Amino acid sequence: MMTRIVEKFNPHKARAITQKRSTEREGRRGKSVEINEITFREVKNDAITLGLATDVISQIKAGKEASIYLALWKGHPIILKAYRLWHSSHARKKRGFFAPAQAEVLAAKEYDMLTACFNAGMRVPTPISRVGYYLTMRFIGDGIEPAPQLKDVRLEDPERVLDETLDMYLLMYSKAHYVHGDLSAFNILWWNEHPWIIDLPQAYEVGPWTDMNKAVKILRMDIFNVLRYFKRYGLSRNIEEIVQVFLNEYIPRNMKHFDEVV
Repeated sequence: MMTRIVEKFNPHKARAITQKRSTEREGRRGKSVEINEITFREVKNDAITLGLATDVISQIKAGKEASIYLALWKGHPIILKAYRLWHSSHARKKRGFFAPAQAEVLAAKEYDMLTACFNAGMRVPTPISRVGYYLTMRFIGDGIEPAPQLKDVRLEDPERVLDETLDMYLLMYSKAHYVHGDLSAFNILWWNEHPWIIDLPQAYEVGPWTDMNKAVKILRMDIFNVLRYFKRYGLSRNIEEIVQVFLNEYIPRNMKHFDEVV
């Protein structure tokens, strides 16, 4: 399926989102208003109106910060993600006019991360488009049957899969310059005999202003979680040696001696 990119700060279609926020605000300037949970009908109408999908079939998952939907683009299954910050762990119920704007920031961040990881050569859901607090991406699965999580499959060649998973994560770190932050067998899909990494919103950027000690802590925990899954196959690796391989590949130039100030 051909990727159809919609600019992440689309000045034309984003206007509909702004108008929707203005309606919810009900003209009460400067006041906090209660924003109700978005309904399936609203999501479907928004997705079609904004040109993100030609149909929305069903809700797949309701997470802390976003809901995942199975949608269609001219008959092809895609994933539609709708952020809803006002109902997340990052927000109270009354957030006022700027709550949807903050959700847009999260959607834009994930779109950017998916794009960076895809361009780095990782197996991630291909980003398709983003408008407001909605984004769409490639559906990973057969037909409309989503690919299983790695935790739910039995691998015939687990060592190859472990190496491939670590190689993909190395691309994420050294080329896209992110650490995942929640990498485990729950956030890896198994499809077409390969692992696919998903769920990137909590990723931490590694750059000139990074707290490298925090980045390494996240990296170490992600690797630990991956290795813990593969222990069921009798596989064991040295976490510190793997972390060092990552750090040998990339550390921002101005952070080369970060460990000397701990």
